Amino acid sequence: MADVLVLEDDPSLQFAFSEALKDAGHTVFAEAHADKAIEQIRRRAPDILLLDLMVDGTYSTCVADYAAFAAPQAHVIYVTGSGLFPKGELFDMSTNTRWVLRKPVNITELTDMVDHIAPVIAQALRKRG
Repeated sequence: MADVLVLEDDPSLQFAFSEALKDAGHTVFAEAHADKAIEQIRRRAPDILLLDLMVDGTYSTCVADYAAFAAPQAHVIYVTGSGLFPKGELFDMSTNTRWVLRKPVNITELTDMVDHIAPVIAQALRKRG
């Protein structure tokens, strides 16, 4: 299972995402602010970051950028309710972006995605030794 950092400023969505991922067997650390998410990355180097694209009135790409340096194994899943970046521009903006989910998020789809990513990360870490 994976260590997942959830950055979501909507308390009900943060709770729903976190609980679903915990129920699926993952370890979850949830934050509502980008600076707190960066602190979590410093402490824990999560495997997966589930980032709401807009938090604190700005893009959360700074969190993904920090993770690319501090936790290069981490995969980023963006969640967004906006129509921004309709042609996949987020993949160019953040090199560790793997998926973008549009709100409303299907919880089963989210947990299946994280379940799919977790073994890939574990295998890559084993190869690094």
